[in-house]
Amino acid sequence: MNKILQSDCLNILKSLNLDSLRNSSILLTGSNGLLGQYLVHLIFLANKNNKLNCKIYCASLHEPNRSIKRLLADKKIIPIKLDLSKPFTIPYKIDYIFHAACYAQPSKFINDPLSTVNLNVNATAILLELAKQNKARFIFFSSAEIYGDIPPKLLSVSETYNGNCSTIGARAIYRESKRLGETLCSVYKKEYNVKVYVVRISHVYGPGISVKDERVLGDFIRKALIEKKIKLLDEGKAIKTFGYIADVIRMIMLVMLNGKDMIYNVGGVDSISIRELAEEVGKYCHVPVIVPKKKSKLKHIGNDPVFVKLDLSKFKKEFHSFSFTPFSVGIARNIQWNREEFKI
Repeated sequence: MNKILQSDCLNILKSLNLDSLRNSSILLTGSNGLLGQYLVHLIFLANKNNKLNCKIYCASLHEPNRSIKRLLADKKIIPIKLDLSKPFTIPYKIDYIFHAACYAQPSKFINDPLSTVNLNVNATAILLELAKQNKARFIFFSSAEIYGDIPPKLLSVSETYNGNCSTIGARAIYRESKRLGETLCSVYKKEYNVKVYVVRISHVYGPGISVKDERVLGDFIRKALIEKKIKLLDEGKAIKTFGYIADVIRMIMLVMLNGKDMIYNVGGVDSISIRELAEEVGKYCHVPVIVPKKKSKLKHIGNDPVFVKLDLSKFKKEFHSFSFTPFSVGIARNIQWNREEFKI
């Protein structure tokens, strides 16, 4: 296992009580994804070090990635090749469902809109029905995108804000399908008493964001490590709030196992512009940052909200003290993970 990823997961295990997962079965969708593979590693280490004896069915459209393949000596890590954008069945007894499968990269959900809807709506409905039948706990990985364009006076935005979204804008297919996925969760909670949770996740970074990733940080790390310069696609004025992946995973697990309400904002506390993000990566890697004079013609550039910052006070109040990884530390770990993983 990658040393940085391993140390992150071991630190999570020190701070969490996972005894309720002992001898249980988990279904995880999107297991090859950024958050999904961290969850697989966490359960692997819990099985190994804490004798958790927990099965985790890892559902993904593709074969297990090389990071997960390293863990398959544990026969309780069970890959399932499954296209969740089409009707499917799960023949196993399941106690916990983590629905993390989605197209989170803007270029992907804009170019494949119908699969995006199916993953966030139709697959969610099937999995909620499975949770109902199995009396399983269910958590839906939603997104801060559901808030749309947030009025400045409402920042930081809390879970009570209903959003400001266009139904026909460039990112509507992702936002609106996530919103309908949340509505389905609410129906199953109210009508069928399913233990349902929704986490609205803001921008996540850390090991797993690779030089092959099309999202902004992966693009910057690739340019810094391989091209030796970072050229932005626009002026980089949009401000995002980034959460280190180990912090986000710990928050998700706390909600799934102990949450008292249904919907929680989940993310980080470090708000910086895209340009500042590029400069942070450039500074660490000792490469220049170039800002273009003309705006990019790519469809997904410049259509995201100008400023996104989540109010985490609900989570903090319920789960008390929670320490966040400093951004400079997280960025260093993300870049070092890439160097080790890809021998750069």
